[in-house]
Amino acid sequence: MMRVPTAFAHPLYYSESEVVESGRFDWQTSLTVPFKYDMAYALGLAPSNLPWEHHSQTVPLLFHLWNKKEEKLNLLHDKRERSDVKVHVIGGIALLLQAIFWMNQVPVRSLADWEKEILQLPVIPVNIVERLDFVMKKPEMYHAFIQLQQLFTESSKLFYKMQAIQKR
Repeated sequence: MMRVPTAFAHPLYYSESEVVESGRFDWQTSLTVPFKYDMAYALGLAPSNLPWEHHSQTVPLLFHLWNKKEEKLNLLHDKRERSDVKVHVIGGIALLLQAIFWMNQVPVRSLADWEKEILQLPVIPVNIVERLDFVMKKPEMYHAFIQLQQLFTESSKLFYKMQAIQKR
C-alpha cells in the first residue's frame, strides 16, 4: 500500500490521507489506479521501468484506453446517465493528463498544482489550462465531454507529429 502524496491530493481523485494499492506495476493494469506510477515515483517507490521513459509505447496505450472510454461515454450520454458519465470523464481526464506529461517524457508531478506544472511542458494543446479546467469543473456535462474529446484529438496529433519528427 502507498500513501497518496500531498501533491496528488485533488477533489476528483484522492484525499491527502488516502492509501492506494501499490502491488504489481504493469502499464495496463496500473491505469486502474490513476497516477499510480507518478505517485510511486514521487515517493521513490517506482519500479525501474517507467512509462514516460517508454512514451512511444505507453502513450498510444493511453489513447487506446480513451477510445474505449469514449465509446462508453457516447452511450451514457445517449441514455442521459449523468452520474455514470461523471465517473468516466474523470477517468478520461486522468488518461489525458498522463498522456500529455508522458509524451513530454516526464511524470505527472502534481494534481494539486497541475495548471502550473502543465504549462512548463514544451508540447501541450492550445489553451489546455482553461479547457481542462472547464472539464474538471463540470465533468457530467455533455460540453465537457466534447472538450475532452477535442483535447485528446489534439494531444494525439501532437504526439504523433513529435514521433515523426524524432524518427527523422
